[in-house]
Amino acid sequence: MRLNELKLMSLQRRRERYIILMMWKILHNVVPNSCDIQFKTTPRHGAVAFIPPLSRSSSAHNQSLFDGSFTVIGPKLWNKVPQTVKAAESFNKFKCSLSDFLALIPDQPPVAGYGCSWTNSLVDYSPARWSDI
Repeated sequence: MRLNELKLMSLQRRRERYIILMMWKILHNVVPNSCDIQFKTTPRHGAVAFIPPLSRSSSAHNQSLFDGSFTVIGPKLWNKVPQTVKAAESFNKFKCSLSDFLALIPDQPPVAGYGCSWTNSLVDYSPARWSDI
């Protein structure tokens, strides 16, 4: 695949990386937390972000909009990052650790015009064991 040869990430992977970087900035109060994202620190997983609930009486359209919002996608992506990466002391160290972690995960974006049965999102990626990465 050409992206691998050039050592580049797909557009979707770059966008998800940017969202994770913004979550780090929110956690460390570098940017305002205007979405009111809540974090809890645990010994095993480090900082874990809470995914806000949506009323079950919401329409399918509103549910779809909610599921695609930063308030939901950000915490889902953040919670996929291993504690060892989240434990970086500075933003630059976190950014490098995150890039190294993302390089280990297969990046196979769908090609326009061809049907595919998978999604390339980190949210949906689930190896047999995260320790294998």
